[in-house]
Amino acid sequence: MKARSLIIAVLCSFMGVVNTFAQNLFNENTSASLTGVWQMCFYSSSLPALPGDLKPSNSLKILGESGEFTNVVMMPTGAIIIGSGTYTQNNDSTFTEHVKKNIHLPQLDGKDNVMHYEMAENGTLMFVRFKSAEKGDDVWSHEIWRKIDMPSVYPTDIVR
Repeated sequence: MKARSLIIAVLCSFMGVVNTFAQNLFNENTSASLTGVWQMCFYSSSLPALPGDLKPSNSLKILGESGEFTNVVMMPTGAIIIGSGTYTQNNDSTFTEHVKKNIHLPQLDGKDNVMHYEMAENGTLMFVRFKSAEKGDDVWSHEIWRKIDMPSVYPTDIVR
């Protein structure tokens, strides 16, 4: 009886250790999901020598679960779509936008745009850089995107 209890205790301990190790390994090696609504941000500072605060802009990137993307800009007259297509995640640091149409960067129409990214703040902040050709030169563009989540309660100060 004692031997069986000891074997069960050792087996349970082993399963607990393996489970903990597997969860840590999975969490460290799995990138945050790109799927969702992302809002472009920028740094704003009152003085050039001071670090800025991260402020939201009027641009949204929607990365759908089935691999489609849409770039939207909010304007005083209403929202417009400025780019769309599909995307594929290549690895933990790049995804490729297969651009169908882009009115902001028409040179990307029908092309693949490789986006290099780094995640921060538990997958809610994404630093993106991509290369585009302008007048024969390769130009690296840098963007900052914050993932939008649904709040737990409806905000009282919302303007609709």
